[in-house]
Amino acid sequence: MKENLKKQYRDLEMRVIRELRDIVEDSEYRSKTLDEKAIEVNIFDYKELAVVNDRLTFIDSKGLQYSLFADVTLEDLIDILNSKTVTT
Repeated sequence: MKENLKKQYRDLEMRVIRELRDIVEDSEYRSKTLDEKAIEVNIFDYKELAVVNDRLTFIDSKGLQYSLFADVTLEDLIDILNSKTVTT
């Protein structure tokens, strides 16, 4: 049972990451600090989500970069995903 729950969690995590990445790659918005596609977010002090060195990365208003899971939970990522899929 525990292994099944872990697998389901990992599968959900990978699905959310994949869908967020697709949204970023399809975005017409360009990061204000990088010359890369990004999406605008408003979570903690993060303002953008972009793909940097082949990884989803949060960017703050100063242009500093943060790991996807630095302060954010899977539930937060799902909220971002839901907010972007509703508006697109």
